[in-house]
Amino acid sequence: MKFPIISTIAVSLCALAATAQAELKVATVNVIDVYTKYYKRFDTEAELQKQLAEVKKQITQREDELRAMQEDLKKIQAKYDPSLSQSAVEKLKQEFDAKQVEAKAKEQSLKDFAQRRSMSFNEIRNREMSILVQDVLKSIKEVAAENGCDLVADSGALSVRPEIGIQLPTFPYLKDGFDITPEVLKKLNAGAPAGFDPDAKLKSLYSDAEAAPAPASAPNKAKK
Repeated sequence: MKFPIISTIAVSLCALAATAQAELKVATVNVIDVYTKYYKRFDTEAELQKQLAEVKKQITQREDELRAMQEDLKKIQAKYDPSLSQSAVEKLKQEFDAKQVEAKAKEQSLKDFAQRRSMSFNEIRNREMSILVQDVLKSIKEVAAENGCDLVADSGALSVRPEIGIQLPTFPYLKDGFDITPEVLKKLNAGAPAGFDPDAKLKSLYSDAEAAPAPASAPNKAKK
């Protein structure tokens, strides 16, 4: 009995596909774990924190200036007395109106300044983080090539599922096998200072973040 040529080709393709699948070398890596323990990440984070602290300092100074103006408005209001002459009341009103215009201008200036500095800081942060991510990806590719890997899956990847409102693992199941995370981390941290301990640095970083004071709230507007 002879099989049609098309059937023979289909069987051959299936056999080749099965062989290729069996020989495919798949590795896993936890990208977030590698990124968070990359020694340059801590240096970058420290520098960004310094810049952020300076931004907050500048905003606080402007908030203090605005708050002082609002206190001046209250003092002007406190000067009012029913026994004052009409001319004195008019002079007081002019003084209040002028100070209020100045305070409103200062408030708008504060909002514009905070927005500009926030946008600038976010641009700098995103650029610096992008550089770190490229370093991580480069090391993953190098380690994968050194080990003859055909595919590397991110074991910590998550996907947002809006229909159920939660995040789920991008890969619901990854067979325990060749995890290159330690090798990638070793390559990334080859140039780290002597004695560098990523776990200790992480603990210190989070401790400092928890101890940091909360940003000052904007003062309330003074009412006439």
